Amino acid sequence: MYNVLIVDDEPVIREGLKSLIPWEDYGFRVIDTASDGRTAFEKYKKYTIDLMIVDIRMPGMDGLTLIQQIRSQDSDIHFIILSGYADFEYAQKAITANVAGYLLKPVDEDELAGYLENLRKRIDQRTAASQFQGEDDKQKEETFLLKILEDPAFIRDPAFQDEASQLQFDWKLYRLLLMDISTKQSLSDSQFTEIKKITASALESQKAVVFSYKRQIGILLNERLGDEESRRRLSNILEDAVSKHKIICSLSDVFTDIAGIGEAYKNVKYLLDHQFFYPPQPMLLKETAPLFSKRDDEVQEDGKEFPVHLFTEKVYYAIDLVNEEGVKDVLKDAARTMVTLNFSEERIKKNFMKLFTMVLSKCSSMKPEMQPIITDLMSQIAEIEQKNNLHQLIGLLDSSFQKLIENLDSGDQTIQIKKLVDFIHRNYQEHLKLESLAGLFNYNSAYLGKLFKNHTGEYFNTYLDQVRIENAKHLLSSGLKVYQVAERVGYTNVDYFHNKFKKYVGLSPSVYRKTKRK
Repeated sequence: MYNVLIVDDEPVIREGLKSLIPWEDYGFRVIDTASDGRTAFEKYKKYTIDLMIVDIRMPGMDGLTLIQQIRSQDSDIHFIILSGYADFEYAQKAITANVAGYLLKPVDEDELAGYLENLRKRIDQRTAASQFQGEDDKQKEETFLLKILEDPAFIRDPAFQDEASQLQFDWKLYRLLLMDISTKQSLSDSQFTEIKKITASALESQKAVVFSYKRQIGILLNERLGDEESRRRLSNILEDAVSKHKIICSLSDVFTDIAGIGEAYKNVKYLLDHQFFYPPQPMLLKETAPLFSKRDDEVQEDGKEFPVHLFTEKVYYAIDLVNEEGVKDVLKDAARTMVTLNFSEERIKKNFMKLFTMVLSKCSSMKPEMQPIITDLMSQIAEIEQKNNLHQLIGLLDSSFQKLIENLDSGDQTIQIKKLVDFIHRNYQEHLKLESLAGLFNYNSAYLGKLFKNHTGEYFNTYLDQVRIENAKHLLSSGLKVYQVAERVGYTNVDYFHNKFKKYVGLSPSVYRKTKRK
């Protein structure tokens, strides 16, 4: 913020100017007021003042005398003159005293705002130039890059090419790396500065400029890094340097002009802002595929709701069947559904929290003997919020639900048969034999066959045939040829498939296919 002193002998004018515009919106703040020239001069010596708004005619020391006295010792301060209509010509003469402008009373808000906008740009440029002259080369490079990022129009300023040339930013190629530091507690300014220094020190042997911007560390590199091995080496250097903290980096495409750093920054910033949706890896690239693909339309559909009750039933069913893979598959499907609906990270976490509690609640209701483990798992709900990416979040939920499966009575015969039935539905296309499966379930094949018949009402081979034929019907309806369907549902002999299909459906596969294709 730049400091302003308002000088006018009329209290109404002084107070009116203070409230006329939102000064801070234009980069200024009114630090004080004065009722005459002598008081203003004393306050000038007391404060660091960037702009004075001065009335021409005041008792004692008038405005022009005040300006001339200050100008004799300070060429940097800016003045805007206030004048009544009768003093208009007098005010015009004041412009020769290097005054930024003049305002007629009553002051027009837009006119004052216009002066402030122009002045701020001039003071900003002067301040930056002053800083630029006093900095060492590395600091100058950082300041130059920050000017491009903070003001995209700077690359069209004649000063841009001069500074770029002075700093020898004539590299043949550039890549921008942006590093995000993940911590449970916010870093202090001193901690962040220390990490930046450590990073710069680790890259001393490389042609690179390290800078900080919006609490992230940027590294402008003069390396192609075109292969995974070179990127891995750089990632290891950074991880070793900042070993006390977890980091994730994003890397831009190659660009050949320093003016392209603004666009490169937008791209790497986007990747870090959306890191939750990418698989865990030390360096994200533009071509990195997200864990699940979104639609091209990025607009979030607020009217769409996640069917949490449906997915609760699916997860519970998989747990009840002791289907470890099934649990993970349902969780992935839930995540994919939310990503497809363009849900934010926060919204996905909230829905997974709800899913987690609903599954545990259903397990508690249906399996009261599992209450101790359910109580333990409930304490993990807070961890959902702390996960940095969707992959970790799915892993946390899967691990929790696997503990429920582990605590089921795996020796219970009903559970074992449920597992066998589920196994058939997921692997019907394979060469399944009761004798082989009996070994997997630690049963005598004859005894397992009897348990299976009691549970399903069908012999093992009959049940397997029925599952295969039901799936064959769907495939034939989709237009596949008979021999293709036979192979896909587990029959190596087409004639054998033909006979089985006709036995259970009453039609041959080819006739059934024709009826469904009409």
